[in-house]
Amino acid sequence: MTHVSAAADREAQAPDSWGARGHDAVMRIPVSVRFVLGAARMPVAKLMSLTRGSIIPLDRKVGDLIDIVVNDQVVARGEIVALDEAATRFAISVREVAQTGGE
Repeated sequence: MTHVSAAADREAQAPDSWGARGHDAVMRIPVSVRFVLGAARMPVAKLMSLTRGSIIPLDRKVGDLIDIVVNDQVVARGEIVALDEAATRFAISVREVAQTGGE
């Protein structure tokens, strides 16, 4: 008489059942997403002298694509777009997706 334990039976089914559950679990992992408009470098003295209305020049020009950064890694580049005619809400339109470095 052959007896298969319940644990062995679960192990045999684990890869198939893990596929769907694992995918769902991975898709729910929160990540940090930043949309980087630009950057600036300045001495502390200038930083401390900033007041309301001060203008800080960035290293990007109007029309340049912005970086879309996930967990400190640039994953794409996009363009800022207005969501409504009054331009009170903005969004990012993805224009390029970064190529992953295959190892």
